[in-house]
Formats: sequence, C-alpha cells, structure tokens
Amino acid sequence: MSYLLLQREIEQASKKKVKLKINDNRSTMLSVKWEPDCTKVSMHRLFLEAPKNIMDALACHIGHKNSDVAPSVKAYIEDKLKHLDYSDTIDKAKLVTEGDYYDLLQLYTAIEEEYFPDEELNLNITWFGSKLLRRRSRLTFGLYHQPLRLIKINKMMDSERFPPYFVEYVVFHEMLHHICPSYYDGSGKHCVHTREFKAREKEFKYYGEAKKWLKANTPKLFEQC
Repeated sequence: MSYLLLQREIEQASKKKVKLKINDNRSTMLSVKWEPDCTKVSMHRLFLEAPKNIMDALACHIGHKNSDVAPSVKAYIEDKLKHLDYSDTIDKAKLVTEGDYYDLLQLYTAIEEEYFPDEELNLNITWFGSKLLRRRSRLTFGLYHQPLRLIKINKMMDSERFPPYFVEYVVFHEMLHHICPSYYDGSGKHCVHTREFKAREKEFKYYGEAKKWLKANTPKLFEQC
C-alpha cells in the first residue's frame, strides 16, 4: 500500500485529520500524538503490508484519544519484529567482547556448540554499561535486541564477584530470547518468558546453581550499589 493511500484510509476510518510519517525505526514501531489541529502518527514500514483487520484496529486507536493499542495490533508488531534483521547495520569493530575476567565471544561460542548445535543463530554479543555498581532500583544483567540480533551483557559482571556459571547462564538466557521469542496473547498480555522458554532454560547444566547464587547474592549486589 502506498503512503498517501494509507494516510487517506486512516483518516477516513478514524475520522481524524492525520499527519502520517513512515519510519524504519529499530525500536518504536508506532507512535500516536493527539494534537488540537491534527493527529501525528509515526509508524514502521511494516504497517504498509498490514491486513485490513489490523488497520481497522489501528484506526480505532487513532480515532480515540489516549486509547490503548488493541491486542491484535500488538501481536502483529511482535510477529513482524521477529522477521526484521538490521544486524548488517552493526559496526562490529565497536562490539566489545573481551573483558578483564570474561571473554563473551568465547562464552557465546561454547554455549552455542553445546546447546544449539543445529541452530543457525548468527547473533552478535557485546558488553554494555559500566563495571562500577551504581545505586539503582533494579539490576539488568543482560538484554537481547531482536532486530539487531544483538546480545548485551552488563559489564558489571566482568568481575571475580560473578562466578563463571552465572555469567554463562545470563548469556544462555539471552540467546534463548532469540530461540523462543516473546508474543502478545489474545488479551494483550506480553508473554516474554514463554512455557517453551522456561522449559529450555532448565536445560542449562548449571541452572540450579545460577538461580541459587542469584537468590543469595541479589541483596548483596544492591547493598554495593
């Protein structure tokens, strides 16, 4: 569908004057700003091929100020995200895998060979953040960015305070997010750690030890922040 045709159809269905922008963002797929003179809509190009029921639900959202995005639209975005691949835009020279205590690339390669020998993952991995433990309300050990196929591991774990099996577990956990992607169910609930994810996570040979270490040491980590 063309950009102009899409804008016209959204305006007709939502009964709103719309200023539409099509983007190629890697994170925000949909943004709606209701303003007095018009409604500004920025959406990813993936909506150009959306079926009618999705566009009808989207138009309903645009037509009702401050309304919630329909579960069907959330599910559509989540499904399309799984197929977006921006990994070729990564400057691999800027990825940092060697640390003072742990080499992420070595850990990733060993885990892939042991647990995912038949999977073609082709993921990227890097450290992020600072080794210093700063005061915070929560700790993020790892992240997975689907469109970039990028695993990011918190640099604070590049320390003797974190046992090898726990760092390996975090890398394994983030790799699983690629194998078992999240989804939105019929009620609009975002299911991140699915039943399959939880089952496969227990295949990690140090799963029990990692969970016990995390439970015993989380209070200490916050005390040091």
